[in-house]
Amino acid sequence: PLWRSWRAILAQGGSDSVVRLGSWLIGGMAKGAAAAAAALEGAEASLAELVDLEDYYFGPDKDQKKKNAAETAVACADTALTCAEKPTSATSSKANCIKGRALSYLVGQERLAEELLSKALKLDPQMVAAWNALGEVYWNQQNYAQARSSFEQALELCGPNAAARRWAHDMPSVVYGDVSLRNLSMVLRAIECEDLEKSNNFAAGLQRAKEATVLDASDPQNWETLGNAYMGEFFVNGKRYEELNKALIAYARAESAYEKLGKRNPFLHLNRGEAAKFLEDYDLALKSYAIAKEIGAAKGGDEYDKVSELVKRLAGMVERKGDLKAKRLKELTAGLPAGTCTLAQLRSKESGGKSVGARVVSILDRKDEIPDRWNPATCLQPGCA
Repeated sequence: PLWRSWRAILAQGGSDSVVRLGSWLIGGMAKGAAAAAAALEGAEASLAELVDLEDYYFGPDKDQKKKNAAETAVACADTALTCAEKPTSATSSKANCIKGRALSYLVGQERLAEELLSKALKLDPQMVAAWNALGEVYWNQQNYAQARSSFEQALELCGPNAAARRWAHDMPSVVYGDVSLRNLSMVLRAIECEDLEKSNNFAAGLQRAKEATVLDASDPQNWETLGNAYMGEFFVNGKRYEELNKALIAYARAESAYEKLGKRNPFLHLNRGEAAKFLEDYDLALKSYAIAKEIGAAKGGDEYDKVSELVKRLAGMVERKGDLKAKRLKELTAGLPAGTCTLAQLRSKESGGKSVGARVVSILDRKDEIPDRWNPATCLQPGCA
């Protein structure tokens, strides 16, 4: 079969594998619809490899691997267009969509990617994958208004069942609306606007993220987006600390889903570390940052060191009793309200329902660690960034 032939050629590797594949398909050994379908299958496989490299590979040769995968995807798509004298509209739209998506992962190719995706949509305005990909191109260009419009168009095409065809009528694989929903959630939280509109956008972004997890609870990126949206609710809309606890629950669901896929994502652990830090769960924060560093995010190591230093400072101040003189300490404790208990009594459950009496004796300067606004650009998952 043709699909085995092209796979065998690509499996041989080497810088000329794409050229050899093209020569085999175009040189008379394979022509017509069957050859075009085989070439498109090769393009899709290379595109899937490229997406996986973008999201989950962090080796020093990442850029070169991405470039190779993108070139293979584009070459296979081009081959599909030359296998017949006049390719069908379905083949042309799919090939251009694949080429546009592949190039969108390469720095400096955004404009060409936009042109190819727009061409695909001109041939098939109902191609949901192209609308999502075009939105991601606009996202990377920080053109959030156009990105929002693209994702909303994809959702409109998905319809009430939140599912629509990915490519064309004669290639009936489906794409689900959860991708559009989570992308729209991210865009809504990135749009620069007045405070009231921003607050509404973050609330709407949280709702879209929730809807995405309902559509596909097995996709880790949906849960990760939901965790980020809860973080936004806390920082932007002044919600209670319960929002951060909900973020941690969503991140835990994301981690579990990633494990089932055999994948790891450093962004997840960086964001979970951030939430844990503000909840003062320093054990979880340190664990999260350590994992992020292990996967390949250098920022994980930097954040680990910051939290570790903070914990040491806190422990030192407690050990030194806030550097208070014995007389001053006695004065403070003597003035506590009657009927309170100590921390030791509270921990041993001997408090008898009493509360802990406390006084502020020192303030620990944490400088710029607490943001005055939530920036979604620092809280992203793979896919749109």
